[in-house]
Amino acid sequence: MLKLFMQRYFIILNLIIFNPNGAIAQGLFDTIITVDKAAITKYELEQRIRFFSFLNEPGDPEIKSREGLINDRLKMAAAKKINLQLTPAVIENSMKEFAKNSGRSLQQLFKLLESGGVDPETFRDYVEAGITWRELIRKRFASRGEPTDAEIDRAIRSASPKGGMRVLLTEIVLPAQSEQLESARKISKELVKIKSVDAFSEQALRLSISNSRDVGGRLPWKNSANLPNGLRQIILGLRPGDVTPPLEVKNAIVLFQLRDIEEITIKEPEIVSIKYLKITGDEFQLNLAAKSIDACENAYGLVKGNANLSMTIVSQKPGEIDQAIFQRLNSLDSNEISIFSSESDEKDTIIMLCERTYANLPVISREETKNKIMIDRLTNLADGYLSELKSNATIITK
Repeated sequence: MLKLFMQRYFIILNLIIFNPNGAIAQGLFDTIITVDKAAITKYELEQRIRFFSFLNEPGDPEIKSREGLINDRLKMAAAKKINLQLTPAVIENSMKEFAKNSGRSLQQLFKLLESGGVDPETFRDYVEAGITWRELIRKRFASRGEPTDAEIDRAIRSASPKGGMRVLLTEIVLPAQSEQLESARKISKELVKIKSVDAFSEQALRLSISNSRDVGGRLPWKNSANLPNGLRQIILGLRPGDVTPPLEVKNAIVLFQLRDIEEITIKEPEIVSIKYLKITGDEFQLNLAAKSIDACENAYGLVKGNANLSMTIVSQKPGEIDQAIFQRLNSLDSNEISIFSSESDEKDTIIMLCERTYANLPVISREETKNKIMIDRLTNLADGYLSELKSNATIITK
């Protein structure tokens, strides 16, 4: 870290010694933005613009750089309030990881940045703000980010061939022309705190400018797949009663409250094969067996040795299965049974569905699903917290 400081020092010193009229006359180190009295200089802005250009960040480099520097000041100030400060070793390891992801060593990345006129300290500041914010969000919201087993199950079903989700939302659209923006931000800060569905609708009646205002902002059921990708991730990270962070769009600020969420059924993919258990025998023996068998895996041990019962486990394509059996299998979930009488003989039959195999069925990891829910939810909470910090801050642009 001392080396980084000395590199920055000599860059600045060279600017002053070898181009005294340039650096000073152009006001490179003049303050152009203050965030709660914390200064952002013209030099920092120019450095961040060069850095974002180096990264090929989408969007206008100057606008993104201004916004990024303001956000970084807010993030670091929030961390300072709880005495959160990362060690130089943690920051350096994160810088090395950043470099590694670009296929370079840290020193190679430094040289590349310097060739583009980017001070290595600019890179360090960028990384430090990012990982400090991540640690702050983890400390502040970790307990709220943890999904329940039911939420994980719901997410897995929504990603499965049978599943999808639909949501009931209430919207509030606040007018936010340039002269209304600060006022709208303050109002939105209060709206995100509302947990009552009725209270949020009352505010929609009073404040919203959308067409849904007359019905308290209440929207009909919407398939989550039809929501914009960014909004869908935010919405699916909410619990009923939660409100999204304020979403700033052109001349307006939009907030959504989740009223309800439920699973929907969509078209299944092709079934390649069906594995099922079939036991035949007299009615009394079958009824005894039906009370004991709860899964295909333990059926053999229960039936073995019983001369009155005959058991087979079959895996067949749908078209190969007897129609009478196929119709019953269609109504079963895994390890459910159906008892019926065969028309061809006097014996009764138990069938139990073991599993259906689908074409190209993706394997859905429970742990990966849990992590995704946590990331989406913490991102949502972090966005809301940053919006709150920004609305409470005094930001002056010169």
